[in-house]
Amino acid sequence: MLNIVEKFITISGEAPIIGSPVYLIRFSGCNLDCKYCDTKYHDEVNFSLTDDELMDDINNVIKSNPFLKVLLTGGEPFSEERQDKILNIIKKLKKVNFYIETNGSIKIKNFELRNIFYIIDWKAPSSNNEIFFIDNLKFMRKTNDCIKFVVAEEDLCWLLEKVNFLTNNFNEIPLFVSAQYGKINLENLSNFIIKNKLPLKLSIQLHKLIWPNRDRGV
Repeated sequence: MLNIVEKFITISGEAPIIGSPVYLIRFSGCNLDCKYCDTKYHDEVNFSLTDDELMDDINNVIKSNPFLKVLLTGGEPFSEERQDKILNIIKKLKKVNFYIETNGSIKIKNFELRNIFYIIDWKAPSSNNEIFFIDNLKFMRKTNDCIKFVVAEEDLCWLLEKVNFLTNNFNEIPLFVSAQYGKINLENLSNFIIKNKLPLKLSIQLHKLIWPNRDRGV
C-alpha cells in the first residue's frame, strides 16, 4: 500500500512551478528528520491506496482538471519501498506531468521519462541532515530537473561552496534557493546572490503568503 498524509488541489508554493495549479499528494514518512521541516505531521497516514487506486485517483482528478500538474511530496515520496510503484504509475499516465520533490538522499532510478520532473533538495548544514546522493547529478536534465537549497544565514558560506561546485561541474542544472522561515530575510539572501554573482533563482514560499494561518491543505 502507498501511505498518504493528504491530497488536494492547490497552488504550487515553491520552485520551479511556483504559482501553478497542482494536484498535491503528500506521502507519509521520511528517512530524514530535518530541523527546519515545516511538515511536522509527515508521519500521519490518512489514506492507504494500492498502486492502481492511486493511479485511478490521479487520472480522475486530471480528467476533471486537465490543466493540472501533479506534485508528489512528503515526507519522502521516493523512499525505497515505494519508488518503483510510483514510477510505474507515472509510466502509465504518460500525458500527465509529475513533479517530484525528493530530499536529495535517495538514489533515483529513472531519469528517462519525459513526463517526470525532479526537484532535488540539497540539505544545508542547518537541517542537521546534510546527506546528498551525489551520483544523481550525472543524470539530471536541464530541461526537466533542478536543485533546490533551503538555507539559513549560517549556511551562506556552505551555499557558495556548493553553487561553485555545481557551476564548475554541472553547469546546466537549474538552481533555486529558498529562505528558511525566520532564519534569513529575503533582502539578505538576494544581496548574497547579487554580490557573489551566483546563477541562483530566488524562490519564496508562496503558499505561506496566500494562506498565512494554515499549515495543512495548502
